[in-house]
Amino acid sequence: MTDAGSRAGLAAERAASLWADLALLGVAAIWGFTFSAVQRALQAAAPMSFLAARFALAAVVLAAFFPRRAFRATWRTLAVAALLGLWLTAGYALQTVGLIYTTASRSAFITGLSVVLVPLLALSLSRVRPRAGSLVAAGLAVGGLYLLTDPRAAGINVGDLLTLGCAGAFALHIVTTERVAPHSDPVPLAFWQIATTAAMSAALMGVIETPRLTLTAWTLGALAVTGVLATAVAFATQMWAQRETSATHVAVIFAAEPVFAAIFAHFVQRDRLGVAGVVGGALIVAGIVLAQVGAAQTARESAE
Repeated sequence: MTDAGSRAGLAAERAASLWADLALLGVAAIWGFTFSAVQRALQAAAPMSFLAARFALAAVVLAAFFPRRAFRATWRTLAVAALLGLWLTAGYALQTVGLIYTTASRSAFITGLSVVLVPLLALSLSRVRPRAGSLVAAGLAVGGLYLLTDPRAAGINVGDLLTLGCAGAFALHIVTTERVAPHSDPVPLAFWQIATTAAMSAALMGVIETPRLTLTAWTLGALAVTGVLATAVAFATQMWAQRETSATHVAVIFAAEPVFAAIFAHFVQRDRLGVAGVVGGALIVAGIVLAQVGAAQTARESAE
């Protein structure tokens, strides 16, 4: 290949990588918006009723996107998807109920702690010693959480505690996915865990609450954003984008999710974090980035 051809090929690769990064940034923005959207929707919907509708819609959309692959699953895939669906149900149930009691900004930053919890959880489950960077990331995140829930600014509340539980459930989901994803087709694995989450949410809806889903502009908008954009479209976008950009890029870009959440919460709901909250949120984001970049580096070293 000539020098001109090499330069053209390199330029094309860089352009593809740039578009992939921008697409992933869009996904992070969509995920960030879901916190405010869901919190507003909960004024007209019960938590599990909303979750059941959200994940049922997401399952329908994924089946429409992948009509053949979605239903093509082995018994092993179904079993693994059921476990992943359990973690998703726990995580989203705790997060959604937590949004009734805490702000969208705080919920987003605390949820992001799931990434920092992963290496510590891996240590307890498989005795894999965490990297020094993971411990530093955990320290940054704990310090950030303390500032975010500053006792002088009403302190930690029940919504924050529920969201901490959500972060733990999502960390379990990440650890489980890391172990099973390399051996599974991602489409049926995603479809069946989403379908499981819809079924479990519907079951909980009938046990712990009076079903309620009033179709206001906010509930319809929140269902469209969370069920279609934040799940089905985001999943398809991520699968495409990760072929064009590095895992490190993905890790850093997705750390912008709580930042977007705080921005949307400020404009949609007039949430105010205060100085301590902003510094705390920044420390949590720093911990998330450090944890994700460290995980990407570990994956590269294992592959070599």
